[in-house]
Amino acid sequence: KLKQHIQSASAAQQEDCRQEISRLRRRLEELEQITAKLYEDKVSGAISGDSFSVLIQKNEQERIQKSERLDSLLAGERKAQQDIANIHQWAGTIRQYLDLQELNQEIIEELIDRIEVGERTVIDGQRHQDIKIYYRFVGLV
Repeated sequence: KLKQHIQSASAAQQEDCRQEISRLRRRLEELEQITAKLYEDKVSGAISGDSFSVLIQKNEQERIQKSERLDSLLAGERKAQQDIANIHQWAGTIRQYLDLQELNQEIIEELIDRIEVGERTVIDGQRHQDIKIYYRFVGLV
């Protein structure tokens, strides 16, 4: 169930990401064509040197912004794919222990990355202590 939930949420995000990547790539191509056209216009005398400088600078700023966003999205997409691979690996590991009768050190080391134990507090006469279990491949569940 966890795997299905994460994959369905991830699929929608990945589709949005792919669409934005596609838009950014198209815009970067347009910006390259605009740059080439600006150089042609400058050489032919259709625009002044000052106008050319201003337009090239604006074009370059937008190109840098779009390139940085594209790089960020591509990195996010790679991370999402790695997360899905980790979930598959974790699910495969968990399947081995569905009928687990006894917990031992080897199993704990295979399934759990770390355990964080918080400070003990007393609230209304009852002792409380936060314990967080971080599983391998998926983190805190």
